[in-house]
Amino acid sequence: MAAAAVTTAAAVAIAVAPTTPGTSVEIAAFSTDFGSVDLGSSELGTPNSNFLWQSPGTRYIVVLGAKFGVLGQTPDVLKRRLDVAANLGKKHPFNRMIVSGGDTHWLPVTEAQFMNLGLIRRGIPMWQMVNEGASTSTVQNAQNTVRMLKHMGANGAIIVTNGFHMERAMKNFRDAARQQGARIEFRSAYA
Repeated sequence: MAAAAVTTAAAVAIAVAPTTPGTSVEIAAFSTDFGSVDLGSSELGTPNSNFLWQSPGTRYIVVLGAKFGVLGQTPDVLKRRLDVAANLGKKHPFNRMIVSGGDTHWLPVTEAQFMNLGLIRRGIPMWQMVNEGASTSTVQNAQNTVRMLKHMGANGAIIVTNGFHMERAMKNFRDAARQQGARIEFRSAYA
């Protein structure tokens, strides 16, 4: 905090330094560009934000896929999930994100791979994402993702999906954790 105040004071002092004709003062540039980090206050202090900040290395953001259109169109329900996930990911850049979804039928990529592109377009770096691309149902999303979370040492995850899907998804994830002996706390983020 003190360093920030000194830096700000130095910038102000440099900016208002008097000049005489024929001399110039170089203004030091201070960058506030944090890449994909969004330190906006709208999310800070919420239960999900506190949950993620408590242990960034062991708390994950899980985004569930949705069936794509015949020509690969992103359904509106998935766009909303990606928007919510990107918002969380930007505000919590040290928490990894698992995108979960497999077969897109005749298309040569998985739902998870499509979701990678959607999140990159929303400002999430690829290194923040982990793919679970084998599931074809919510039950399989839960089983495969819980297995991954357990293997990665997770103790918590926020599940991002739509309201109509949340109750079933949370039950599937809790059942999968119980069956696999994983001690993982699940929270919900509604899209």
